[in-house]
Amino acid sequence: MTFLTILLIALIAGALIWRWVPAWPARLFIWLDRKAGRMKSCTVDVNGQRWHMLEGGHGEPLVLIHGFNADADHFNRVARHLAGHFRVLAPDLPGFGQTQIHESLDFRIERQADRVVDWMDQIGIKRCYLGGNSMGGYIACAIAKKYPDRVRALWLLAPGGIAGVDLSPLFQEVEEERHNPLVVRDVSDMRRLVDFCFVHPPWIPSPLQRYLARRAAERSVLHQRVFDAMRFDSPPLEDLVDGLRTPALIVWGRSDQVLNAAGAAVVQSLMDDAETVMLPDTGHLPMLENPRTVAECWISYSDRQARTRE
Repeated sequence: MTFLTILLIALIAGALIWRWVPAWPARLFIWLDRKAGRMKSCTVDVNGQRWHMLEGGHGEPLVLIHGFNADADHFNRVARHLAGHFRVLAPDLPGFGQTQIHESLDFRIERQADRVVDWMDQIGIKRCYLGGNSMGGYIACAIAKKYPDRVRALWLLAPGGIAGVDLSPLFQEVEEERHNPLVVRDVSDMRRLVDFCFVHPPWIPSPLQRYLARRAAERSVLHQRVFDAMRFDSPPLEDLVDGLRTPALIVWGRSDQVLNAAGAAVVQSLMDDAETVMLPDTGHLPMLENPRTVAECWISYSDRQARTRE
């Protein structure tokens, strides 16, 4: 068999795998993304449930909580710039990423906060910097409200749950009872959600898109239940942050179509010690779209907080 024949067979096999077995190349892309972010995958048992998490870097612990229909891998790109300053820890919340659920859970935001604190206890994190994007920011505020001694400072990346602002383009669709763009049923839904989330979308290989869309579609009923628990059964973010003394850095993309960026001013006005950074030409996932700038903002802020405590 000649070299050209072997090469042709390899190319055909690769093309077939790329098109029809997306999980294989998708897992490779995920592994490479984690490697670039200096993050390692591991699992931990929490109250009988196995959580998947990513960990990397050295320094003060920085716990990062992902948003709705997302996972810990959303922090790989920003972790690359944080690893020299912090021990970065990011869990997949139950029902998302590689953390499964084996029973009916309460997804109200306070209960999600309790579960994250249980996970922190299990891995030995007593006090940390705490960040979160979208739903993750909402959960982070609930933790700071209920467990103030556990949080050094908050890093809120377009946090969810704000009631006192006009509806964003995405939530206008939800309000009009059209299909919820956050609940993905197929690849076209995934692509549409990406358009909502970014001004300048990062490259997402097609096998990875199909893999993530398939995983989300398998959980679409569960995800709708999570969404409804946050939207209808949880207190608004304003109630959680009103008078909260925990220092906070709020980072928001000015072009966010998922959550109204006017929420940044609302949150800052209610907190005792908060600063806001508005990023131009940036959407709902600033840690993915503009990771270096987002990391530099947090490093500068946390350095100033540390000097203030000295």
